[in-house]
Amino acid sequence: MDFRQLEAFVNVAKYKNFSKAGKALYLSQPTISLHISNLEKELSVSLFDRTSKEVNLTPSGKEFLTYALDMINMKNKALHHIMSTENTITGSIHISTSTTPNLVLLPRAIKAFQLMNPDVKFIIEEKSSTLILEDVCSLNSDIGLVGMKVENDRFLSTHLFDDELVFICSKDAPLNGVVEIKDLAGHNFIGRTDQSATRVDLERAMVEQGIDVSMLENIIEIDNMNLTLQLVAENVGISYMSKSIFNCYRNFINIKDFQIRGLNITRHIYLLTNRRRTLSPAVEDFVELLKTMEKPVILPLDDLHE
Repeated sequence: MDFRQLEAFVNVAKYKNFSKAGKALYLSQPTISLHISNLEKELSVSLFDRTSKEVNLTPSGKEFLTYALDMINMKNKALHHIMSTENTITGSIHISTSTTPNLVLLPRAIKAFQLMNPDVKFIIEEKSSTLILEDVCSLNSDIGLVGMKVENDRFLSTHLFDDELVFICSKDAPLNGVVEIKDLAGHNFIGRTDQSATRVDLERAMVEQGIDVSMLENIIEIDNMNLTLQLVAENVGISYMSKSIFNCYRNFINIKDFQIRGLNITRHIYLLTNRRRTLSPAVEDFVELLKTMEKPVILPLDDLHE
């Protein structure tokens, strides 16, 4: 078994295709096929189920993937420490993130990190919290950034910062300051899908305050922040978002914020890693940077209405 076989295996598992794995490694498809065949012979198991359209990991393949990633990352870490006199970190960092940290944390973090490590590549995907957990659990992502704490033997959760949830509407809508829940009658509500941790936090807060969740029944469900902002600006409906994100957009599009009496929601943003994964030097250093980053500034409500 050698690292060329392991890298071929990991890339076939990632792309579910021998040709795409070959392109990623700058190798021919026959070479990739030979590496996988030799690896399966050595392990005496089938690592992939092959079909005419794609290849998928067998149960043994899924189990071996964790070890293969650990071995590759351990090799990279060893090389990093042995060649520390060069002080150069390379590789890639795959991040699955929810909207808030994607907009208010990652730009500053990546800028700071690339000043020190310009050869590191970032792959960033914005997803719902449920899909982020799946990515980190299945080792498809190195780290996850979510608005929820996960406590079990698979994940390691690190608190990064807190944020508030605000309600938003068009500046043309007759909603200002603090409103009663009944004042929202007749307004369309634009909410997140049921895979969103933000939606879970909102509905939990409503239940705790004795507010009927159906009072804010979604007319439109989307997990795309840009579309949400445009729909609200066009006065199609009202919605909710991170105060940090609202601060970014409030001076540029036709939106304003308001509060619903009794609903004061603070969200907690966490960094997730898989306990069973050995982090590469690049990921390890980026995680440490995120933990020490200055927290996003959230203006008090009075300052938002200057």
